[in-house]
Amino acid sequence: MKTVCDRTKRRRRPDRGIFVPSCHRRTHRNIYFTMPSSTKTDDAVAKEKFKTIIEEGCNVPVDTTRPKDVPEWFDAVLFARGQKYFYSNFYAMFASNLIGLILVLTVPTILDVLVFTNKSSDPYTAFKRYLDTIRHMLRWYRYDVTNAKSKSQISVAIVHGLHCAANRVSNKSGLGLRVTQKDMALTQFGFMGLLLLRKKELAIVGTEEDERAILHFWRTIGYMLGIQDKYNLCCGSLEEVRGTCALILRDVYAPGLLNPPPRFEHMVEALLSGMKPISPMLDTEAFMAFTHELCGVPVRRPLVTRYSRWMYNVQVYTHAVLLTRAWLAAVFRPLLNYNMRFSVWLNVKFPVGAALQFGTKVFHRVRDEAPPHSLKQPATKGRAAMMQSAS
Repeated sequence: MKTVCDRTKRRRRPDRGIFVPSCHRRTHRNIYFTMPSSTKTDDAVAKEKFKTIIEEGCNVPVDTTRPKDVPEWFDAVLFARGQKYFYSNFYAMFASNLIGLILVLTVPTILDVLVFTNKSSDPYTAFKRYLDTIRHMLRWYRYDVTNAKSKSQISVAIVHGLHCAANRVSNKSGLGLRVTQKDMALTQFGFMGLLLLRKKELAIVGTEEDERAILHFWRTIGYMLGIQDKYNLCCGSLEEVRGTCALILRDVYAPGLLNPPPRFEHMVEALLSGMKPISPMLDTEAFMAFTHELCGVPVRRPLVTRYSRWMYNVQVYTHAVLLTRAWLAAVFRPLLNYNMRFSVWLNVKFPVGAALQFGTKVFHRVRDEAPPHSLKQPATKGRAAMMQSAS
């Protein structure tokens, strides 16, 4: 009689889409598609920009004075094209942004603030925090950013205020300088970096002009959130930005996935569990394996349960087949886009699924009950003091 491991040894040719892992007891480094190198990059300028962000940006806080008007280089037509590009690839870009949030949690200075504020440390608080993040992002993608009274501008003002407040609280609590230009640029990557580097693997459809449009969109949003042009990841040509993003993925996020900081796994578990009302079939182990593979990093743990292996293959099949082959994508792309948009809308307006998971408290928009973690250690201890207190 065949065992489960025997039955999972089936393989398909690499060019035929889905890959069924062989027995996970033996290896977990199988990759279901070839990771291509970033194309058309400007290495010299990219290295200089990367150095500026990482070495200088860590000492410069986010600008506390928010510009009220769009910058002089703003292009309304290009900005609108970036908005349209997002909605035409809603499902794939939503998955990309979720992976981007996971990558951002590998940055110790960003993770420290999230742990300290204690507003996303369990599934319920993570659901509230990241649903608000999604709502803000969708307002930027939907409304007129040039109108000072639009929902987009109001949303930008709220997020900028939250960043400035987190900066002040972190400084007073002994964490040191937080919410820096470096932190903002690395967070910016979470929303657009993989769209450039893993466009094919995520099955995002669009031209190079669409890519320039999405860069212009995030350059504008970054500017209005207090990122100086010197540190704005989306400044420069498409080739320059792609090259800088490739360096960030290789030298910041890939090492962070291999050797994550303390509390990373706890915060990721809270994040993905909190997202289940939006994507009920989301499995933490499967999605983390997909994240590692997409970033070209070996999976740290094998997928043990049959459900995790199945969900991993569903994720792979969706991007590698359903959204890639033209005759299938013509049906499934709009279907998946609509399904994800409807799920987000439902959780904003009528969070029934969240109520089943977290209780009826999700229907009441109240102030956060979870206080920040107290820090009784001297301020000079910085991050180590915070981590000891948080644990």
